[in-house]
Amino acid sequence: MIELRIWRSFVVLAEELNFRRAADRLHISQPALTKQIQDLEARLGVALFRREARGVEPTEATVACLDAVRALIDQAEAVESRFTASQQSADAKITVGMLEFFSRSTLPAVFQKVRNEFPDVRISIVEMNTFETAAAAADGRIDLGIARAPVREQNVVARRYRRGNWILIMPAEHRLSEKTEIAPSDFGDDPLIFFLRRLNPELFDGVMAALETDGRRIEVAYQAQDPMIGAELALSGIGLCLAVSYAIEKLPDGLVSRPIAGLGFEPMLDLVWRRDRMTPALRSLVDALLENEV
Repeated sequence: MIELRIWRSFVVLAEELNFRRAADRLHISQPALTKQIQDLEARLGVALFRREARGVEPTEATVACLDAVRALIDQAEAVESRFTASQQSADAKITVGMLEFFSRSTLPAVFQKVRNEFPDVRISIVEMNTFETAAAAADGRIDLGIARAPVREQNVVARRYRRGNWILIMPAEHRLSEKTEIAPSDFGDDPLIFFLRRLNPELFDGVMAALETDGRRIEVAYQAQDPMIGAELALSGIGLCLAVSYAIEKLPDGLVSRPIAGLGFEPMLDLVWRRDRMTPALRSLVDALLENEV
């Protein structure tokens, strides 16, 4: 199959009827244009131009086929434009799956940084549990997700985004505030405020099982979707709030937090996206988020 660049050279020469001017329009050397036309004539088995003292003249074959070649080039350029428009459209919208509380901290500044680079991009957030986002990215429902590690889906890319610690939030005057570190054996007397079980049933049940050893029973007084609401409820005396450090921005006055040792289930989050869905705008967003990795 003859390359489009050769057909373009043929059309430009047919319009200019001068090798030097045609080569200048095509931004190639005159010998290179001459070779292209010679190769094309050899491939087609027909003379395309007659060399005259004052330039070149088109042969009957060129006159007969020139419009058809122009139409071929126009059609190819139209197809190319559709691909470009499709890519621009894909870049123009990014859907991110995450829990709502993540959008309050570093994300506004990160999103603005991407919009400064790609003014037409629209970033929308879909509230989604961290154990759902990897599958959602894999099947194309979202472009980017914040997922609990480890990520097991095969056709997504995962990059570490957050590494946290389990913490216990309590009133400053609580007896456990005197400790520098909380052990699982310290739990039991106070009701707990924990995350909403439906956000991650496997993790919820695993943590509770790790706490309810040696016959202890843990009362969960409230399940909070937003960790900051859990912290505020701890201040009101409903219970102690078990949370992850990266989910808490700043504690209200009157509350303190202590790290929990030996609980297991290390809290880690990954950014996930499908391997074949990366676009320049999405790459900018991923890079901006990873710059804020903690």
